[in-house]
Amino acid sequence: MDAAAAGKGAAEPASGLIEVEQKFLSGPDTAEKLVALGATLDGILTFRDRYYDRADYRLTLADHWLREREGAGWELKCPPPSTASVSGPTSGSATESLGPRRLPQTASSPPAQQPLQALEVAGRPHTATHYLEVTSPRETVARICALLGVDPALAWHDDVAAAVEELGLQEFASFVTQRSKYRLGDLNVVLDEMDFGYAVGEVEAMVRQEEVPAALEQIRKLGVHLGFDETTRFPGKMSAYLYKFKPAQYNALLQRGRVADGTNREGART
Repeated sequence: MDAAAAGKGAAEPASGLIEVEQKFLSGPDTAEKLVALGATLDGILTFRDRYYDRADYRLTLADHWLREREGAGWELKCPPPSTASVSGPTSGSATESLGPRRLPQTASSPPAQQPLQALEVAGRPHTATHYLEVTSPRETVARICALLGVDPALAWHDDVAAAVEELGLQEFASFVTQRSKYRLGDLNVVLDEMDFGYAVGEVEAMVRQEEVPAALEQIRKLGVHLGFDETTRFPGKMSAYLYKFKPAQYNALLQRGRVADGTNREGART
């Protein structure tokens, strides 16, 4: 499998599906457990991701993550509609509506960083995140422009790269991932190792809105077999990357509940 298939499956999911994802810390025996459960290895691949935002973090503060994946193209991960009705209101949940807004200014003197660690989330039935994955260039540009409060130019409709350049979006993260990808029934399980020294596992399902509860139950059952607790939320690769390399952006996002914090009970994002 090459970088063009670096997404969740060999074919890119249709735009508009919701990604339900649960992160966990994988161990040396995780792959063996997956195979014993009947999982099949789809392949091992390597790819680079680049993420973009404004200097004021306008997109990521609104929980919108614009990514260009090597060989696969552009994707915008953003809150799906009516997230609160699925998982209930939680700190840092993706419940903001799309549209221009005035975001709070980032703190001039962010608090000192504390060790990044797993977070026990008391009272939550699960810590899986829900994201809409937008791959249509026109819809991607329209959503970005709505957040920035500008009208999309006609030339941008099929050219996300041109929109990124002319809107002044800047690359804020770039890293290489080696991914081992497994398939188990309706679930994808990926074991990722990043080139900046972080590794994490993810159980994922691409579903329609009404299928989210069933997907959460499938993830819970798999967690029992793999030995991870779905009420513990582990920092994702973006949380770990920003914590290590972009502390100012990390702390700005921390104040909005978009990344993991080792000092309180917020959840990890992305």
